[in-house]
Amino acid sequence: MNNVQHLQREGRACYKRREYAKALEFFDNAISRAPSVQLLDNRAACHDKLNDLPAALKDAKKATQLQKEDPTGYLRAGKILVKMERESVAFEIYSHGLKNVKHAGQGYELLRTAHVDLMHQLSPPKSVDPLTVLPRELAEQILECLTFQQRMNACLVSKQWTSFFRSVPSLWQHLDLSDARRKVRPAFISRAINVGRHRLTKATLHKLYDFDKTLAALIRHCPLQDLTLLDTGIQSQNLVDLLRGAAHLRALRILEGTQIGQRTLKQLVGSLSTSLETLVCYAPDNNMVDLAMRPYHRLTTLKICVGRFAALDTFFEAVATCMPHLRFFTAPQDLCQASHTPVPLDLTALDKLECLDLRLRWRGCVDVMLPTTLRTLRLHVPHECVLTTSASITEVRLPRLAELSLDVPSVASLLHAILGVEYTDAEAEELVSDIHTLALSARYVGIGEYTNDFTATFQRRRLRQLKHLITPHESEIEHFASIVAESPEALESIDVSGTKITGVEMKQLVRMPRLKRITVKDCPNLGRDAVQWARSQGVIVDDRASGRVHSGLKVRY
Repeated sequence: MNNVQHLQREGRACYKRREYAKALEFFDNAISRAPSVQLLDNRAACHDKLNDLPAALKDAKKATQLQKEDPTGYLRAGKILVKMERESVAFEIYSHGLKNVKHAGQGYELLRTAHVDLMHQLSPPKSVDPLTVLPRELAEQILECLTFQQRMNACLVSKQWTSFFRSVPSLWQHLDLSDARRKVRPAFISRAINVGRHRLTKATLHKLYDFDKTLAALIRHCPLQDLTLLDTGIQSQNLVDLLRGAAHLRALRILEGTQIGQRTLKQLVGSLSTSLETLVCYAPDNNMVDLAMRPYHRLTTLKICVGRFAALDTFFEAVATCMPHLRFFTAPQDLCQASHTPVPLDLTALDKLECLDLRLRWRGCVDVMLPTTLRTLRLHVPHECVLTTSASITEVRLPRLAELSLDVPSVASLLHAILGVEYTDAEAEELVSDIHTLALSARYVGIGEYTNDFTATFQRRRLRQLKHLITPHESEIEHFASIVAESPEALESIDVSGTKITGVEMKQLVRMPRLKRITVKDCPNLGRDAVQWARSQGVIVDDRASGRVHSGLKVRY
């Protein structure tokens, strides 16, 4: 070690006498025996004086690799890069150094000063802070487009930006980690809580190092009202115990990637039954969701996505009797049970229900009784069923219905029944609403067989103001296109994806007076010239393949 120190002293003495070549020999000998950040920096200085800038840069990079927390290598590399007229790379080196060097000491201050000076040098001559020029309302709208991670990074730009960001409560309401590609570090969570504090009311948790500590800290320090669990692993009694302390929690979403058992889910829902307003549960491995026969007086939104039910009729009974204020009910996965015993599905007690989305493979469900308050109905049933809205009236009465999606056998006849009886103009305006969105499926019947039925259906009064139409996939589009083109005059968009539409049918649809958009994904018989012609007529054409993978920027935490 003494020999290395002697070589370093001799090298520095030669450097002061401007004998750079001789000093370089001393530093080479010292580095070969015991390399250090200081020796590498000394040798880089000699290379700099001898105008060997690539060699100097190489030594500076070795210094940063040898000890990442030492600012010496970053400072030397930045200076060399500036001399090489690579200022943008030098700025990146300074930025990288500020992330690794400890926020203390003279070295960090020198590095920060060099970073700021170079930032000013690279800025345009007339550059201005956009937050000082733009109207506050416009600036807030722009900042709301940033992700939570980007907002956290933007606070590091300057004190003025930090002050502005923290003065906008809406920017810190949602801790959204859904785009995380790597494990989110506890330091980021701690900083987010310190910045958000009492403004942070919504959290989406994903890829955490320590889920329990993160959730406990959020509940302790923030008035958490909305919680989404996305890919948080296996959850058990610990989750129940933590959420019992969440006095402000109103919405809970358990999504794919979070595994929760039947018993745990039952305890969890039971402990929150008096406060929950929204419950979303994705548990495809569960064969039963036991909501228990307890009142859920605040629950307005229920979305259940599970596997096979042990007692589906019991589940629907609990929904109909214990959730009087339910407004949105969704079951996006096919619900089924082992028993085929016919049991009527009666939801008429839900007199506040506005949206119903059901996918049933339960053959025991033949009679479906719906509340008359529905505005949106999406029904997917692979067997024949009968719809009613009252035990005493056989016809379907859904006067407020505005959006309808049917994936059922005999779709034409069932659609005709849902539209109800025809009224006069005065009665129609007073009693029923127009349907503006319609999605149909023809998996079970061919359009050609029911051309007359569909023609009569599309001339019904409630479809005169139809604006959005999704046609059956793999349907006989040549019949359907002519029916649609002659009937709904208010149609603004149509989706014919998955059909065998050709340029002839495309031309029929585009000539509709108010059509603005047409979707033609996965249409093998449609030529490129027909798509270009439709666009030339001012119609937006979406012809992207449905299986296309969208690329995007990776967000690292």
